Amino acid sequence: MNSPSISSAVFENWIELLDARATKNGEEVAFAFLDDEGREADALTYRELDERARALAHQLNCTVSAGDRVLLLHPPGLDYVVSFYACLYAGVIAVPLFPPQRSRIEHIDEVARDCAASVVISTSNVLSGMRETPGDTYLESLPRIASDTEAVDRELISIIQPDTSSIAYLQYTSGSTSAPKGVIITHGMMLQQCAELAHTWGVDAGSVVVSWLPHFHDFGQVSGVLLPVYSGIRAVLMAPATFVKNPIRWLSAVSMYRGTHSGSPNFAFDLCAEKTTPEQRAELDLSSWRMVSNGAEPVRKATLDRFQETFLPCGLPPTAVTPGYGLAEATLKVASGTSQSPYVATRFDNEALGRRKVVPGGMSPATELVACGTATLPTEIAIVTPESGLRVADGEVGEIWASGPIVAPGYWNKQQDSAAVFRARITGADDDRTYLRTGDLGFIHQGELYICGRIKNLMIVNGVNYYLEDLEATVVNCDESLRAGAVLAFSVDRDGQESLVVAAEPRAEDLDPEQLVAVIHDAVARIHGIAPSAIVLIAEGTVPRTTSGKLRRQRCRTDYLAGALSEVYRWEATVPMDSPALETTSAATESGSTGMPSMRELVQQGLLATTRTWIAERAGHATVDESRSLAELGLSSLDQMTLHEHLETWSGKRFPPELMWDAPSITEMTAAIAESITAPAQSVDPAVGAR
Repeated sequence: MNSPSISSAVFENWIELLDARATKNGEEVAFAFLDDEGREADALTYRELDERARALAHQLNCTVSAGDRVLLLHPPGLDYVVSFYACLYAGVIAVPLFPPQRSRIEHIDEVARDCAASVVISTSNVLSGMRETPGDTYLESLPRIASDTEAVDRELISIIQPDTSSIAYLQYTSGSTSAPKGVIITHGMMLQQCAELAHTWGVDAGSVVVSWLPHFHDFGQVSGVLLPVYSGIRAVLMAPATFVKNPIRWLSAVSMYRGTHSGSPNFAFDLCAEKTTPEQRAELDLSSWRMVSNGAEPVRKATLDRFQETFLPCGLPPTAVTPGYGLAEATLKVASGTSQSPYVATRFDNEALGRRKVVPGGMSPATELVACGTATLPTEIAIVTPESGLRVADGEVGEIWASGPIVAPGYWNKQQDSAAVFRARITGADDDRTYLRTGDLGFIHQGELYICGRIKNLMIVNGVNYYLEDLEATVVNCDESLRAGAVLAFSVDRDGQESLVVAAEPRAEDLDPEQLVAVIHDAVARIHGIAPSAIVLIAEGTVPRTTSGKLRRQRCRTDYLAGALSEVYRWEATVPMDSPALETTSAATESGSTGMPSMRELVQQGLLATTRTWIAERAGHATVDESRSLAELGLSSLDQMTLHEHLETWSGKRFPPELMWDAPSITEMTAAIAESITAPAQSVDPAVGAR
């Protein structure tokens, strides 16, 4: 295998690296960006990237000081890539985010305050739209720089040479369960992470990265923006929305550009198998794909098997699909398999795992887990008892700790959180090495890392651990009226003991609640050996979620204890309750206007009717409360993107998908869409992508 033309190990920072790429690889294409039809819409050579980044760095140097934080609020595209590298040239700290929209202004503003941002960079279109940003936000007070600038004389640009410990960017966590925290990423961490990825993934001078991942997530940032420049190779990028709406675009890009390396979370593999047709797959040649990393969420064997079976006829190498494990606090990857051998899955005894013991196979019900590979030196993985800090013995489950140059020094401006998460020490160790506490439970089996679940998603009954995700999966699979994303398990204190409660949102209109509760109770007790103390059935579309559609287990628990769930039926082990009457909400009434409706009003009525029908068919809702948002009705990001495509097809017009996920209600959503598609011709930004 050939090595890249430049050995990046000789560089101390990314300034030296990018400068060398511009000199040695100047006329080679560094990045290409595809539009929503899969056509190449933009491209940058290494020389052009260097020139544009330096020009923007010059503007930054005239506006802010070295070490200041800069918000990057870009839609998908190469302007983000230019802006990020401009920040490195200017010696400022990049903060990758997304364009401001109504539903996400609060998050952006919270990040801006947390890092004390000094300036905003984005495209001219986005900055123009920000004029409508509410004036009482921190964001409104910040100066703004357009990233689409003209080149300037290289001699005018003052470049500050950082060292390996200099901060390059802050990778902010989602904040779905707590305030967002900025993970500090240094130049040394970037270099080491890319060195490990290049080694593990087998990246060489002929490699081509093809990615749809969001640039503001660690997976997309490292694999799609950093790794290509580190290795001096080409990256072919597209918007997340392009992939989600039509997964064949990603696969076709791999086929067309002879892509060798990609990464995606587990759901993307399912989406490719579900939303591509035999006719589309017949046109693909995926034989160039050496590494398709499955990470960023739990890896499911059924998903891997289905993807392999579906795309092996397209030339997909049998060793290409590779599981991995990582998190932003370790830059990205902690462990990964390689493209030299197929993934491994092993069945482990359920009852033993509950006692933190590793017993392959067994006579009792077993869980099949996928191996996530190994760490690359000098990264070290330790499996530690979370309560005591002692290393576990062989064949035991513990918390996964990681140490090495890929691990962040901490969170920005959060000393207490940083000390708790990044400064752990193994009890009894004869050195002062510190570790990152990942919060994930796992074990090493036959040299590979396996993930069991999150510590916070555990409940302990009689000294036995139960993983709530496993319990929820059992409930989902026990009856066809239940579905993933509509079942939550949590524990409550009952008479001094931890007890299991299951909240489920069935979708069948004519279900027998007593029968369904009996089925749920029997399945959990039979498979896991624990009986729920309470089972509640709640009204359709009422399972607690974040604005992006993620389940809120703790909110569900709080609402249950407060009696605030929209319960259709409740069963308790000791005190059975009668079923309360199910309250129904009538659909929103039509406008009472007596005059001739406008074109916008007619279009909105059509959008409302189409949306009602689609939701009823897709999510099984008998009625649709139009005063609620799509997320509140239980529609995932994938569902929303599919609805977006459906409404575009119905209307024959294109509109930004953020009009949907920004809207606090279906009524306001359809009004915004109607206004957008009936307005005079206007220029809109590309879709900003999935969350």
